[in-house]
Amino acid sequence: MLIGIDASRAVKNQKTGTEYYSQEIIKALAEIDENNQYILYAPSEPSGALTRLPRNFKFKIMPFPRLWSQVRLSSELAFGTIKPDVVFEPAHTIPLLHHRKMVVVIHDLGFTHFPELYTPFERLYHSFSLNYSARRAAHIITPSLYTKRDLIRHLPIDTKKISVIYHGYDKERFRPATEKEREALLPFNLTEPYIFFIGRIELKKNVDGMIDAYRLLREEKSIRHKLVLAGKPGWGYEQIKEKMAGLPEAMRADIIELGYVNDRQYELLLKRAEVLFFPSWFEGFGMPVIEAMASGVPVITSSQTSLPEIAGNGAVLVKPSKPLEMAAALSKLIHKSDFRKGIILKGRLRANTFSWKKAAVQTLAVLEAIASN
Repeated sequence: MLIGIDASRAVKNQKTGTEYYSQEIIKALAEIDENNQYILYAPSEPSGALTRLPRNFKFKIMPFPRLWSQVRLSSELAFGTIKPDVVFEPAHTIPLLHHRKMVVVIHDLGFTHFPELYTPFERLYHSFSLNYSARRAAHIITPSLYTKRDLIRHLPIDTKKISVIYHGYDKERFRPATEKEREALLPFNLTEPYIFFIGRIELKKNVDGMIDAYRLLREEKSIRHKLVLAGKPGWGYEQIKEKMAGLPEAMRADIIELGYVNDRQYELLLKRAEVLFFPSWFEGFGMPVIEAMASGVPVITSSQTSLPEIAGNGAVLVKPSKPLEMAAALSKLIHKSDFRKGIILKGRLRANTFSWKKAAVQTLAVLEAIASN
């Protein structure tokens, strides 16, 4: 069987959620499948681990300046000489001209919940893409039961057409810190202790609520933890900066913005953190939650959308609208060592239920079923 994969996101240099997913699911498929042949369509050459795939994985590089999936990949699938038995689209949108047996991953429906993040054209594009992909795909994969239910609420889709397949995490990278890692200098000349967040610095991620909770926490005179924010600015960043500007000077100086961090910086920052603070308003999965739990770092996360489903009993769940509740959870994890140890243990056990191998096995089963149907 020949499986085609849109690898356009997997070859990007600066990766966030869907780009990491695309890369990791390709790597995991390569580890479990020696029998099928794969053609990976991409606009540029791969790097890193994607250059070391086995012989049954081959890239077809097709440079194109804009609208790569909708123009270049569309034309290749419609008129190219290579004819896959099934095509896997790891991120949301299937090409306008597409293979009749397409499997698409719909990670979330964020644009329906936060329309203010998008221009009118972007909302129209995302709405069209979602409807088109859901209608035309032979099968849909979602990373959580929450996203599956959200999809069914918004579109008339047969539940049998949707499979929930959880993401995994890199078990080589995300594990408790080694002695060498504990002694290494932290990136950006940071000093411990600190509370850590990674993601876009935006209102959807509830960064303004984190700042309110941090202000309440710092009113405890014994707390001297910094709040470290890693990620690019996003929607509502100006409002977040205004909120920071209203803090006392000493407190404001202890909120550290790092911008985008690379993989190695992220690993060290996460493993040395006192807490991962991730009370986001909306997530389709929430990768940092399982990466922190696997690394032995206690997690505080939101009690809504997919996050309680993913975290299980391995994290402290808080209402993202309640800064006082978030501050109390931070204080308890910092001060109560027995409680902290219990959350860390439960988190590691919970993280062990996720793996890219499991995700790849389940994804391959879907691809083979669609190809043979």
